[in-house]
Amino acid sequence: MQEEGEMVTPGEVLGKATELKAGKGAYIGSYRDTDLQYVFSSLTGLRRTVSPSPDSPDQRPTVEVTGHKAHGAVPEPGSVVIARVTKVMAKTASADIMCVGPKSVRDKFTGIIRQQDVRSTEIDKVDMHLSFRPGDIIRALVLSLGDARAYYLSTAKNELGVVSAESAAGKHLLDLLLAFEVQMRNIPDYCI
Repeated sequence: MQEEGEMVTPGEVLGKATELKAGKGAYIGSYRDTDLQYVFSSLTGLRRTVSPSPDSPDQRPTVEVTGHKAHGAVPEPGSVVIARVTKVMAKTASADIMCVGPKSVRDKFTGIIRQQDVRSTEIDKVDMHLSFRPGDIIRALVLSLGDARAYYLSTAKNELGVVSAESAAGKHLLDLLLAFEVQMRNIPDYCI
């Protein structure tokens, strides 16, 4: 019998169907074209056995497989992400996606912001080096899955764009909206 929390892969035998019930991420099938029924893993992840409730008529434990990416957020078209700009080139900028909506990501996802996706007007006048600097934190919309290496991102809406940055002199720049709120409420700059 396998250990609790052990990593398993699709098609791996988890146990006999007479001793275990198949839960999430598992299925029952015949073993090597015989009449013997076994429980198999249907995905890559961690194996877990759940004990039956005392009043259950079937007292077999349930074996489940939780996908190894099941708990991390994954970007998808239409979702808003928070990302850190890593590289700025003449026509594109690269960014590491840190959050999808309110959830942080566990795996590394890269986004590409193309020149035509920086703003919705005067696209031909966009200077990528004036729009972004490495280290900027941006809010962007996922346009598509892009190529095999990166998602295509857009900052072409009013609520999107750079939300945190450092000046060339190393001073922290405020989000324009936050700066406006501070000015309207007469809050001293040193309180932020």
